Amino acid sequence: MATIYTPSFQNQSINDNIGENMNTAGWLLKGGEAKTSVFHLGRYCREWKASTYSYGEPSFHIVLSGECWLDLFNQKPRIKLEKGDILFFFNNFSFFLASSPDINLDDLTRKQMSKIEDSSSESTDLLCGFIQPRTIASQLLFALLPDIFVIKQKDDFSNKIHSLFELLLTEVNASADENNCIIAHLTDAILHYVISESSSLYDIDVNLLNAANDEALAKLIIAIIDNPQYSWSLDDMARFTYMSRSTFIRRILKATSYTPNLVLSKLRIYVSLNLLRRGIKNEDIYSRVGYESLSGFYQAFKRVMGTAPGDHLSSCK
Repeated sequence: MATIYTPSFQNQSINDNIGENMNTAGWLLKGGEAKTSVFHLGRYCREWKASTYSYGEPSFHIVLSGECWLDLFNQKPRIKLEKGDILFFFNNFSFFLASSPDINLDDLTRKQMSKIEDSSSESTDLLCGFIQPRTIASQLLFALLPDIFVIKQKDDFSNKIHSLFELLLTEVNASADENNCIIAHLTDAILHYVISESSSLYDIDVNLLNAANDEALAKLIIAIIDNPQYSWSLDDMARFTYMSRSTFIRRILKATSYTPNLVLSKLRIYVSLNLLRRGIKNEDIYSRVGYESLSGFYQAFKRVMGTAPGDHLSSCK
């Protein structure tokens, strides 16, 4: 079964490490580095399914009223979402929102949303949109974040986020218009606080984010995350950045404080974490992230994360 990353506060915060005076959200959103855009605002009735996966972009989904179920990889049980719940996909992959926990998705055709005109106890109102990383820095952060993040209305996570939801709901009730600029600004603010409030939850090595200051290194990190199974050698990495071996080693040490091989190990383990959260077994993961044996994967995972894969995943639930 897939593991959804929901709030579970830990002591470590990446806010303390990105720049001297700027937290993660400020770093990400400075100069409009990441923005939201509203795609759908409306109502579904009766039996329905919906997804933004085919558009190929990171997305967010806010349940304004009613309830729905999140279907990931056709796994059961589906995850119930209720009024006030907020779902972020920092990396795009296949999913559906559905009208019931057990309906066969193959039997459903996609429906057009209707306008939100009045309250209804038998419908689901959704606000869906896309998250747009506009710079290499925001692309790097999104590549390192868990694929899925859910904020439940019932969770004691962030009063600011819940307050923003109430403002959003008020604005939707006043004018359910996808082009409403106030709604757009509110979803930007929700993104800001999701990044800010959740920064202490992720096992992201903040030194890797410092590579955003060096565009060539940032592009390399994203390429490794996209292709972890490739047998990246020192020469391959230096060649990708158009640097000599000595220059590459010096630059990556300066940016991250890590050797190239340690950066490679950390990135492969981050990819494996998202695969583990999707419910994929270790036996099916190790070769997908560049390891020749399961034992080699276990050793690398423990070296990077400090625990075995199963123990780490349990601690994050």
